[in-house]
Amino acid sequence: MFDVTLTNNYVTGVFVDGGNRIFEPGQTYQLPNLSGQHTVRIYGMGDINIIDLGDKKLAPYTNPKIPWTEKTWGGVVRYRGLDAYFRYEGNGHITIVIDQVGSISLHFDQGGMMVNLADMTVG
Repeated sequence: MFDVTLTNNYVTGVFVDGGNRIFEPGQTYQLPNLSGQHTVRIYGMGDINIIDLGDKKLAPYTNPKIPWTEKTWGGVVRYRGLDAYFRYEGNGHITIVIDQVGSISLHFDQGGMMVNLADMTVG
């Protein structure tokens, strides 16, 4: 499981998991003990997709020379064709800050990096 700290500095509220709670601009929210798949809907920009990978690792991004990539648990965050991969032990933590124009910044307490995951392949 992992916790998410979500700061919304966008011009409108955002929704989490299609719910009926509006996360108002100018506020920071704590989303504790998450697992599975979750979305943050930013109107006019799309969804931030948070995917729990459990103990599955992404082989191209696992390297013993980068210790955090060897941690047990992990996930990916996907947004507008960009992807980030993170791993953790115990309880992970993700910080997401949405700025006034809908761009996001991410921080992973135990380790993470930008990666390139194909949205589609043709065989």
